[in-house]
Amino acid sequence: MDLDVIKQRRPFPNLALMKLSAYHKARGDEIFLNFPLCQPDTTYASCIFTWNAKRRNGLPPDIIIGGSGTDLKAELSPEIEHIMPDYSLYPDVNFSLGFTSRGCPRKCPWCIVREKEGNIIPWASIYEFWYQQHKKIVLLDNNLLASPNWREVFSELFTIGVEVDVNQGLDIRFVDDEVAFYLGKVNARKLRFAFDHLSYEPSVRQGIDLLLKRGISPSKLSFYA
Repeated sequence: MDLDVIKQRRPFPNLALMKLSAYHKARGDEIFLNFPLCQPDTTYASCIFTWNAKRRNGLPPDIIIGGSGTDLKAELSPEIEHIMPDYSLYPDVNFSLGFTSRGCPRKCPWCIVREKEGNIIPWASIYEFWYQQHKKIVLLDNNLLASPNWREVFSELFTIGVEVDVNQGLDIRFVDDEVAFYLGKVNARKLRFAFDHLSYEPSVRQGIDLLLKRGISPSKLSFYA
C-alpha cells in the first residue's frame, strides 16, 4: 500500500514497495498494490511524506508500515534492499530508479537525511536497479557528489548511455573542474542543484562559472531554492 499515491493520477513509484514486491514474487507470492479485493496474508504500507501519515489511521494494526513519513529508522533487510525492483508494480513508469549512495555529510537543520541515514556511504551499483529496457535512470542520492564512489557512478552512466536525472539535486559546493568535466559528459536534460541558503551564493557562482567553462548550457542548470 502506497500511502503517498492514493488518489493521485500520476504517482511516483515507491522504491521500497517495488523491492518488497520483487522479494515476495521470487518466493511465489501474489502481489497487489493498494486495496486488493481479496484479504492478503501480509500487508505493507509505505509513507514518505509526513503530511500523508494520517492516511494510516483506520488501517488494521497488523499492517507493516515504513517510510520517513512515519518512521525514520525503519529499514529493509539487506536481501530485500539490494534486490532488483519490481517495476511492473507501477506499469506506467518507464524509468529505473535507485540509490548509489545513502546519507549526507551535511547537517542542515531543515533536512532529515543525516538523522535518517547517517554520514554518506557508497550503496549500490547502477546495474543493481537499472532495468535494461528503460532509457532513463532517476538517481535518488541525497548528495551524490559527496560520495566516495561518485566517479564510479558516472563511469557506469557513461557506459550505459541512457538519460539520467539526479532527482534530489547536486551539491554545487563540491563542483570543481574535475566534477564539471564529468557533469559535462553525462546524458542529462537538466542538472539540478541545491541553493538552500543565501550564504551559499559565492559557491553557487563559482560552480556555475566552472560548469559554463566546460561548455554546459545555462539553460541546463536548475536550482532548488
